[in-house]
Amino acid sequence: MVALAAGIFTLASAGTGVTAAAAPAALDSPASSFTAVQPTRFLDTVRGVGVPIGTVGPHTTVTASAGTLAPAGATAVVVNLWAESPTADSAITVFTHGQARPALPNLLVQAGKRRANQLTVQVGADRTLDFYNEAGSTHLIASILGYYSTTAESRYTPLSPSWLPLDPLGAGATAKVDLTGRVPATATAVTFAVNLSAPTAATYVSAFPHSTPRPTMASAAAYPGGTGSNLVTVKIGADRSIDLYNLAGTVTVDAVVLGFYATDFGALFTPVAPVRILDSRTGLGLADGVARKLGPNSDLVNWLQPPIPPDAIAVAMNLTGYAPTATTAITAWDSTSTGQPQPSVTIPAGQTISVATAPVVSAPGAAPAFSQTDRWTYVHNRAGSLDVSADLFGYFTLPRPGCASGCVSTWGYYSWRQHEDLRIPSPVSGLDGVVAVAGRAAAGYALRADGTVRAWGPNSTGGLGNGWWGSASYSPVPVLGLTSVTAVAAGNFKGYALRANGTVWRWGHDVNTPVPVAGLAGVTAIAATGDTAYALKADGTVWAWGSNTRGELGNGSTVASSATPVRVSGLTGVTSLGAGDGYTGYAVKADGTVWAWGDNTSGQLGNGVACAGCLSRTPVAVSGLTGVKSVTGDSSGAVALRADGTVFSWGNNERGGLGNGVDCPPGGTGPNCSAPVPAPVHDLTDATAIGMFNGGAYAVRADGTVWGWGSNESSELGLSVVSYPFYTTVPVQVPGVGGVKAVASGLAVGR
Repeated sequence: MVALAAGIFTLASAGTGVTAAAAPAALDSPASSFTAVQPTRFLDTVRGVGVPIGTVGPHTTVTASAGTLAPAGATAVVVNLWAESPTADSAITVFTHGQARPALPNLLVQAGKRRANQLTVQVGADRTLDFYNEAGSTHLIASILGYYSTTAESRYTPLSPSWLPLDPLGAGATAKVDLTGRVPATATAVTFAVNLSAPTAATYVSAFPHSTPRPTMASAAAYPGGTGSNLVTVKIGADRSIDLYNLAGTVTVDAVVLGFYATDFGALFTPVAPVRILDSRTGLGLADGVARKLGPNSDLVNWLQPPIPPDAIAVAMNLTGYAPTATTAITAWDSTSTGQPQPSVTIPAGQTISVATAPVVSAPGAAPAFSQTDRWTYVHNRAGSLDVSADLFGYFTLPRPGCASGCVSTWGYYSWRQHEDLRIPSPVSGLDGVVAVAGRAAAGYALRADGTVRAWGPNSTGGLGNGWWGSASYSPVPVLGLTSVTAVAAGNFKGYALRANGTVWRWGHDVNTPVPVAGLAGVTAIAATGDTAYALKADGTVWAWGSNTRGELGNGSTVASSATPVRVSGLTGVTSLGAGDGYTGYAVKADGTVWAWGDNTSGQLGNGVACAGCLSRTPVAVSGLTGVKSVTGDSSGAVALRADGTVFSWGNNERGGLGNGVDCPPGGTGPNCSAPVPAPVHDLTDATAIGMFNGGAYAVRADGTVWGWGSNESSELGLSVVSYPFYTTVPVQVPGVGGVKAVASGLAVGR
């Protein structure tokens, strides 16, 4: 995943000189939100805006104030900087007025070439900036695009790169770019990379809010025979759209959406004084500290250190490639991406180019044997070999949780970056008043006491229900249009909600906002496997829809799937439902018995049979269980809670997943490695709730503590099992979480 945030793109020939200066004193800037504004000039040496008319000479600093455009309390400003008609290769440095000029320039320019670049600069109380030119003379034009402050309105969500379909732009042409489906309705600004190619004349492209006056501003510039690139953050205009204008000739415009700012969720930005965090020429920022060039189709791992905090989810930095031996492209990315990462910047052989990036910070390792607080980014090179450096300008973190009641704690591999150490349960940012949770794989859903639902995790299939398609959100977002919800369930990258009127709603897979499930009414409970969902009606019958590859519909049918609900055969008097992570459904009857249908490869049906390929397309009784209150499952087993507080389990026992004290090591195939009939979980007599994860299970005890058993390879049991072989065959307490009333996969709801 690559996500770029407000910053700079700079270009110069190799060997451009930069005069070093003393490091600036750090300003104390708090984590801040963002406000986008109509692009407005506050420095123009051509027209005399902010300063007298005249070029900026060598070793000269000019000062301009954004105080009338950014309010008191602003911590940083996002600026489009335009260098016009430079007479020599030079370096432009923009910095906080009153601070020492940093040795890290923002913009490198070539003689005779217009360069337009975006940068984020920390500001002091007067919101005034200094602009320093190293060599030759040049005109400078700067427009404010937005500002960060503690009272601003929007927060940032990084996305995996998403291409915008654009036709070539002719001279004087303006293209409307509709962002519907790519950003939520609450989005106020979008960040994207723009690349100009095949220009037939010297030109520039301006980005601005749709249906607003076009600014005279170069968001990116290009010349015949070359290309131009920049990072652009722009306020979203009418119809959730922006406009792109081309000055001259015809040019091909490629735009890639990289993130957005929204009013109701996202990450805060903390600006810092510029500091170098990676330099392959010296080994700075590399794990072993050994200098090395970055070779073709290879990566450097940039280990992140302070001032980047351990809970950062993205960093804003300027990435530079130095004089590659072949024309190449470099990018900053994280390990969650698939395939070759999208290039941040293309570099012709022998030249030096920089681009501002905000790559998502890779999550910490999951296994207890490794550090849980390490963070890193990758720098990828496509061809040739070159040196690279990166300069930090700020970082993004989720708002600190502020929950009084109904709080949700999370831990383990799928905690989605809510805290810096996966082993330690921590509150989920932005959630309070929660009464129930559901989770599967990396997705989480929370039902609040007011009947609304929040979601977080992957969104490539619309599983957030927030009206857009994209990579993910680390911050819980509102599932749109849902009120009076009484229960939630999670499938594979899709969600379900039961409303008080007995209707069931779904989202994800093919819709990014909730829609009603047709033909269902009078429903009292819901559950879901990966690709199949279940509804319990008030008359005690069970209905199913979705996949049927292993008999999950439970109606005896061999069809591959059903889009409409069908009745599960032979079930009446049902009081609650459960479902496995794979292909098995469960129901508890009023008499306390449990019935199961679907896959039985590992004995998930609990009827004394287990074999490769085994399944039942209609419900069968789980052997020997009575007095059961609730049941739940994972991909290869299940657990049941009885009214007397005891817990029973059956199915796969690899890594102690049954919690009955019997050991089955990883990959084991012996008689201890599965149980086709239920057996009691060791030493649990006062359980009040149960939950499962892939490889084990949890029980909430009467005192509100959470106990778990099975695998801890991905920190599902927290710090309770920290030595090899990282699993337990009997329940152990998950440290650091208490007062719990409900538990799911790495999620706990407080009482």
